[in-house]
Amino acid sequence: MGFAVQTAVLSALIRWAGLSTSVAVAIAVLAAVSHNFLWHEHFTWPNRPPERRWRRWVSFHASTGLMSVVSNIGLTVVVMAVTGLPAVASNVVAVALVSVATFWINDRLVFRQ
Repeated sequence: MGFAVQTAVLSALIRWAGLSTSVAVAIAVLAAVSHNFLWHEHFTWPNRPPERRWRRWVSFHASTGLMSVVSNIGLTVVVMAVTGLPAVASNVVAVALVSVATFWINDRLVFRQ
């Protein structure tokens, strides 16, 4: 679902707000990261102590969020340059490449028991 949030926000920001690809990707990724944190808290790793939620939120955004923003911007721009695909399609490729790494970071670092 975070992927859908990111793609929809990115498409809207490029199409209707006229933002540059890098700025639009950064905002779209942050929207998805915020959504994903809430999803993970309630569904993926629901048994984590609620008193540590703030710490997990900071850790999630500092690790997954930062990595996702940097890698999504970089890979999207590279895919656009190499393939000629538009920004949204290039970002779909970037998300596919980064998703396994971000899950591992979350499972091993952010939401560990």
